[in-house]
Amino acid sequence: MIWNTFIQRKRKPAGKAGDEIDLMIAKIERFAPGGYRSEREVYYYNYRILRPYLGPLRSLLEALSRKNTPGEDLGAAATTLFPLLKAFYDPRDRLSLEEAVRDEGLKRKMRELFLIFYDRKDVGAADVDAWLALYLREAGSRP
Repeated sequence: MIWNTFIQRKRKPAGKAGDEIDLMIAKIERFAPGGYRSEREVYYYNYRILRPYLGPLRSLLEALSRKNTPGEDLGAAATTLFPLLKAFYDPRDRLSLEEAVRDEGLKRKMRELFLIFYDRKDVGAADVDAWLALYLREAGSRP
């Protein structure tokens, strides 16, 4: 038997943005409900190949991976996640903050985000409306 001791091990190239996103996805997949894996893949993870979505996707996944459960304070989680969700679904920033808060599509995406990442089926339209109204008041009071 001949062993070639001079063969070097193949190494993965380091420092790519995709690697960072893959690490966040792996972290999210440890706590996220398994039944919604395909939805997460279709609605979020697949966008990593499109350049305009890469930055907003990275920010959104980072926020989701930091907090594996929103706990009882869903409103605080919603006010943290909403601007990131808006940036992801509106990468050219065409919607103003007021328009984004009133947009029914973004509200639905917010409810879906809580469902497919945290398995929170109890989040309703009225809850999201209340959280976004609070977010809009807080954002309006900032300089």
